[in-house]
Amino acid sequence: MFIVTMDFTPNELTFVRQALDLVSIKGTDAKFLANLQTKIEEELINLQKMAEEEEKRKVEVQQQIIATEAAKSSKK
Repeated sequence: MFIVTMDFTPNELTFVRQALDLVSIKGTDAKFLANLQTKIEEELINLQKMAEEEEKRKVEVQQQIIATEAAKSSKK
């Protein structure tokens, strides 16, 4: 089995995920499609978590900068 990595934007993954809901399949393909939908859904969740963590990190850095600048100005 080959594992391929590709860079998709969250919008692209969302589109693919929604498109998979519209695909007509045979019963034998149902498990495969369900697994594919699950993988895409998990990737979307991971991307959302990463975005939230990055935003949290940015806020923390901004707060550190503000605290540092406040400390500098209070020493003057």
